Amino acid sequence: MTTIIKKILNGNPYFYAVKSGRVNGKPRIVSQVYLGTADNIVEMKKQCESLPYIKMKSFEYGKLAALFHVNEELGFVDIVNKHIAKKSIDGLSVGEYLLLDIVGKSHGVLSENGIGEWFKKSALSFMLDFPHKLNCQNFLNQMSYIDSDTMKNIEDDLCRVLVEKGFTPSILFVDESNWFTYATNYNDESELLHKGYNKKHRKDKNQICVALAANEDNIPFIHETYPGNVHDSEEFSGIVEKIINRLTELNICSEDLVLVFDKGNNSKDNIEKVTSKMSFVGSAKANQAEELLDVPLSKYEYLYKNAKGNKIYGYRTKHQFYGTEFTTVITYNEGTYKLQKRTYESNKSKIIENLENLQRRLESNKGKARSRSSVENEVADIILKKYRSVVKYEIIDARESQKKPQLKFWIDEGNENKCEKSFGKNLLFTDKHQWHTKKIVQIYNNKNAIEDDFKLLNDHLLVPVGPVYHHKDENIKVHVFLSIIGLLFYRYLAWETKRYGFSMKQLIERLSGIRMAIVQNKKSNLCEIILEEMDTKQASLFSFLNLGKFLPS
Repeated sequence: MTTIIKKILNGNPYFYAVKSGRVNGKPRIVSQVYLGTADNIVEMKKQCESLPYIKMKSFEYGKLAALFHVNEELGFVDIVNKHIAKKSIDGLSVGEYLLLDIVGKSHGVLSENGIGEWFKKSALSFMLDFPHKLNCQNFLNQMSYIDSDTMKNIEDDLCRVLVEKGFTPSILFVDESNWFTYATNYNDESELLHKGYNKKHRKDKNQICVALAANEDNIPFIHETYPGNVHDSEEFSGIVEKIINRLTELNICSEDLVLVFDKGNNSKDNIEKVTSKMSFVGSAKANQAEELLDVPLSKYEYLYKNAKGNKIYGYRTKHQFYGTEFTTVITYNEGTYKLQKRTYESNKSKIIENLENLQRRLESNKGKARSRSSVENEVADIILKKYRSVVKYEIIDARESQKKPQLKFWIDEGNENKCEKSFGKNLLFTDKHQWHTKKIVQIYNNKNAIEDDFKLLNDHLLVPVGPVYHHKDENIKVHVFLSIIGLLFYRYLAWETKRYGFSMKQLIERLSGIRMAIVQNKKSNLCEIILEEMDTKQASLFSFLNLGKFLPS
């Protein structure tokens, strides 16, 4: 609680605003602010009363205006409307609706259902004049104009604009992820909604998968939404085909491109398809070249230090994968080795502890009878997939006097040694035989950038894909498409402002801190819009991006 107290100093009264609290159980003054003499306080009150404005309401402005700025830079709304077969009527265009959907998602509105209410409370209610009610159905109606061909045409035109701005890709990083949905696939009517391996461990939910290709500036170049039960390596062939088609549309020679992808996309057909059209840097599973893991570290050469300060070493050789010999590099990172070793030991201890607990419960004749299949299911839940070659088990059928099967388990020391040999190592292969070892490793490790893109697609205050509430395949595809376009907006914004050296998080925090306020002039009783005080970096961003042009008049 804050109170005002008077102190007598040298015979004169002075006033302080003090806050009291308990310290070690006793009441104490924990903070105090000097207010001055009684005359000082009266003077401050008069000055406040003479101020011409009263603040009525404050709104976040910077991030919103920055998204509008990128829309103008890329011409997104115009591109959308160019490809929409819709009669011109009063109100917002389809492109404007889609832009507002992106803006809403970037401010934490997770479904079209809440966009209308959010807009009423945002700065947009002053910036734009909405002739119609912004409800969920209106947004769904506009989304119905966007089919797969339209999305492709919009992406083609956006990529064309990016190429004109100097973003011709020489390297593309490809990765896949998945999101669970709240939709049920009734009678297998949906092609997208299926159960599969889910990164959020929601086995009970249907999921969708998304493949993404981004250039060296992290800017999305192409994406594909595909069924939740399709393995990444199966979809990879399709995304390669789309990349080739897009390059052809943009008059870019695919032979000049390097595709970077991880081991989950590997297959003989995929490698042959890639190498027939472009170059690549990929990674392989440890069991595809086990003998290379036995090469002593003394034969590795030092390459560079990564961003975390860890030294990266590499051993270069030739090795055959999928019937073709490639330049091969085994990398070693001691920091990664220590992390993987700790994680392995921790998970192994938990698995053994849980198996011992299950073993005790099965040995006890108390409780309900157990079937062999129920025990197998429980063991499968306990032993993580990646540890099943190391932790072996046997289930022994129950005898006549027993109600439950018995469990035996053990550690396969041979497989454990093979596993430990791979800690801290990565097996890379490429057809860029002329490249230096350091360049091969750095290019592959830059793939982390697209993994960061998927983190942004999980951020509820940026461009979230999940959770997905849509039930129709067409709406799910448009929902993902808008999230990818939102990611494109943010990545373009990061590229445009890279002179400031901000991380994406820092950039968004700075922009979000730029606020506008509605104030009332006490003399004229009129309302005006002003900007709240900014720090020097925010003021520089505001000026550099010309965000003032979007302020309502």
